[in-house]
Amino acid sequence: MRTKSIVLLRWLLSALAGIATCATASYGQWAPAGSLPAIPPGEARVWFYRDAGTYDSQEQPYILMNGTIIGVSQPRGSFYFDVKSGFYHVTVQQYLSNPEEDANINLVPGQQVYLKIVALTNCIDSGSNRRASSSEFSRPCFYVWNIPTQIAQADVARSPFYGGNH
Repeated sequence: MRTKSIVLLRWLLSALAGIATCATASYGQWAPAGSLPAIPPGEARVWFYRDAGTYDSQEQPYILMNGTIIGVSQPRGSFYFDVKSGFYHVTVQQYLSNPEEDANINLVPGQQVYLKIVALTNCIDSGSNRRASSSEFSRPCFYVWNIPTQIAQADVARSPFYGGNH
């Protein structure tokens, strides 16, 4: 009987190791600092990242620049998007929109900007105090914050990297 328990334990541990490996591989890769391509001439690089905590929303809303979808906000993830220099209005798709949640950036060639997507869980909710009620709901709100380069680079270095558009 003890041999069966040991065999079962070994099988269970190897299965858990396989699941952990697959989960990590599909979540994102760490980006070595020196392996990123240079910013194309005449363009700027905008980094997007989110360092969601345990209790933050796990939703993955679209990120839009001037109304065009350019990526998805991954909890605890980062990516960059190279664009031509100019003015951009950056928003995150959500249940309700509020101008205070958006960011406006004016980019010059060669510039790098870091935008952090911040989730406020349950910022919109409704329901009753009755136990039998099934009409309760809640929605997160997402904010776009322009973060100083030195702070943002350290945050991005600790997050899984989901690539860039070049």
